Amino acid sequence: MKATIATEYRVRNHVIVRALRAGIRQFVALSPDLPPLRLAHELLPAGAGCRALYLLDDNEPAVWTRIVTTHSLTPDVAWLSSTPGIEQCLRTGHGIGAINLNRPLCVLGSTALRHTHDPHALLAGLWNILPSGSRVAVNQVLPLASDTPAETGHPPACNVFQRHTRTPLILRTAPELDALFMSPHPWDLTAAGPAQTHDTHDRGSSPSTADSSSALITRVAVRPPRTRPHGLVSAYRSTPTS
Repeated sequence: MKATIATEYRVRNHVIVRALRAGIRQFVALSPDLPPLRLAHELLPAGAGCRALYLLDDNEPAVWTRIVTTHSLTPDVAWLSSTPGIEQCLRTGHGIGAINLNRPLCVLGSTALRHTHDPHALLAGLWNILPSGSRVAVNQVLPLASDTPAETGHPPACNVFQRHTRTPLILRTAPELDALFMSPHPWDLTAAGPAQTHDTHDRGSSPSTADSSSALITRVAVRPPRTRPHGLVSAYRSTPTS
């Protein structure tokens, strides 16, 4: 488990670095968990005009406590409750000056996406509010081969997590995850991470990332221009590791 968490956060760090290189200076973490590693804003360069907004789950008091007590005086770091919804929260963040919705943002959405039964609503809220060029980064552990969907549509392993966490953990296969970003709103998808497991010559396979400790499904979805014709989805492309 520790190796898996470390791998996920290495990928998260890679996504942040790539966003910074692309000129993005605003980061939003959706329902961040309580990691053993640094929070997202601690990776941002000082003096670069970066902002970080955390949308916190009211059911996770430990996360609230860590951020509020530790970073209440940290410049350009803000937090809001993730209630009533992502779109309204981002509008509120814009209203209080925590973020600027006229400029691209990088949304770190892994935790929120894998803990919701209604991913379409979450992504629709982001689609409605994010300016073009914004990124939504998500990753999750690949479901085990033995975790085939049951009649309920959720892997059996999810039942174990539901008994031990405040919110359900829903692991989706790569095709299921991709489909969320293809319909009804076509995002530009790319893989991101320290290594690629798919054959770049095999256009029929879905890209994912992995390292020696675990395999991850990792996606960065870019919000295309609002004038883009509906239904047009760009081809997959591998992200360089440098």
